[in-house]
Amino acid sequence: MRLSRRSWFFLAMSATCLLLLAPTPEKYRWVNLSMGALSLMWFILLATEEILARRDENRPRAGRSHR
Repeated sequence: MRLSRRSWFFLAMSATCLLLLAPTPEKYRWVNLSMGALSLMWFILLATEEILARRDENRPRAGRSHR
């Protein structure tokens, strides 16, 4: 299964936000956590959309003969 670069970008962005959590000052850590969660949400949504679109391409459409 191959995902687009857009999906991988958001996964990498989420990992980067979580890696930068330790050096971030205490009062700004909420920014890293919220941006990491938002990036992870976008990754999941985009990957799900791509997987479902590919699955629908392989299904026969109604009204077509299967001969």
